[in-house]
Amino acid sequence: MNCVRLMNILAHRNIFKISSLKYATQHPVKFLEAQNRWQENDGMSKRWQLIYKAPMDVQLNYISTFLTLSTAGTALGGAYYAAFIFDKATMNNPIVVGTDVVIANSAVECLVYLGTFIAFHIALKVLLSKYVLRLYQDGDNYVAVFRGHLFNTIKKHKFHLKDFKKLNPTLVVSWGDARFDLGNKHGIILENYFKSPEYFNYLLYKTKRHSPDEGDE
Repeated sequence: MNCVRLMNILAHRNIFKISSLKYATQHPVKFLEAQNRWQENDGMSKRWQLIYKAPMDVQLNYISTFLTLSTAGTALGGAYYAAFIFDKATMNNPIVVGTDVVIANSAVECLVYLGTFIAFHIALKVLLSKYVLRLYQDGDNYVAVFRGHLFNTIKKHKFHLKDFKKLNPTLVVSWGDARFDLGNKHGIILENYFKSPEYFNYLLYKTKRHSPDEGDE
């Protein structure tokens, strides 16, 4: 009876090892399969290795474009109203759209609404502009890819290994632990989406013992 129990324990341990190995190896393989496509889309040469790919790229593409267009449209509409429609004599009158839709009790109140709307959108844009979509490595040189202002546009930022530093958490950003200094630009990086933990450890601790280049050989 004890032998049967021992065999069951060993069997469960083997299954756990196999599943763990499968999980550990699937993630790098996915990076290898997607690397060529992303290198081409981001305009990176073959010498740059993809080591990080964040989630929500498609969603951020649409959100960033919407924020850009809505903010620009609202700002232009407000500027047009101030230049050609606004009248000091009627500034205390309600702002009406159509015949009976009141959107503000006065021009000042409408201006406050527009200012708050634009400020909120700009704050979101600033936050999204720090979200790193992909990270490439060539030795101790790195390139971070950020989402651009318009649809399917990106911005690339190059930095060196010595420039990478962890920033102190902040109360404004809920994921403050994911904020890093990339030289002259700050970035939001989620450590669970690296090709393997060694790449993140090498960036953060700069130790040759866990160098990803040594582990790939």
